[in-house]
Amino acid sequence: MVKRRMDKKTLRRLQEIEFELLLEVDRICRKNKIKYNICGGTLIGAARHKGFIPWDDDIDIRMLYSVYVRFKEACKRDLDKGLYFLQDFDSDPKYRWGYAKILKNGTTYVRAGQEEIGMRNGVWMDIFICDGIPKTKAMRKLHNGYCFVLRKLLWAPVGKTVSRSKALRMWYALLAAIPRSVPVFGIKLSRKLFPEEKSTRLRALTFPDGADGLKREWLEDLTELEFEGHMLYAPRAYQEWLEWKCYGGNYMELPPVKERVPHNPASYYKF
Repeated sequence: MVKRRMDKKTLRRLQEIEFELLLEVDRICRKNKIKYNICGGTLIGAARHKGFIPWDDDIDIRMLYSVYVRFKEACKRDLDKGLYFLQDFDSDPKYRWGYAKILKNGTTYVRAGQEEIGMRNGVWMDIFICDGIPKTKAMRKLHNGYCFVLRKLLWAPVGKTVSRSKALRMWYALLAAIPRSVPVFGIKLSRKLFPEEKSTRLRALTFPDGADGLKREWLEDLTELEFEGHMLYAPRAYQEWLEWKCYGGNYMELPPVKERVPHNPASYYKF
């Protein structure tokens, strides 16, 4: 597994393509009155830099599962399929992540350790799909463990290659023999048992959002923040979200210099 390092000029070109993808999603969502919100490092970037965190190498947004269903239908009509590809379990039979992506056609970006998965690749942006979770704390803890298992089953073909210890690589090799259809069924089962429309707390099922999830209002009550000279949807209570335990209370403070690095290293890319 070889990791290719990007210089600042190449990283900036990557960011420009990712921002192009975000603008296409924003166009479709505004046209069809669909709610999304920037999140993660993209939200921090908007709040702190009014654009990309200088060393960030991806873009993240979120939407409710019921909203994502509408977004998929809108993409059938409005997405420029000559330029972009909506990637999820349905559109790519080898795709292994529980969230969706928009890819830029004609580009290549293979993350280090994911060379053998065989799914379609390219420069991308992430769309985290938020689902319902149980109402009681005890059930949420159990559900959180269930989501952890789903995540590891999907990640196993990568884990058997990149895990540091031989024991873990062997364990993931065993998990990788389980068909993708098993965790996909598990995601669909959770959606039936805990419908998003009836839940006040939400989470991306295969992302470590924590047992108690996110407040529903963070995905429904929106404002706009500047990002790279454009106004994009963000939670009205974005400060509360960013002060939430995942980021701590110092999101406006720059991390140590040694941590200012991209977090999606590639073994191969072509723009």
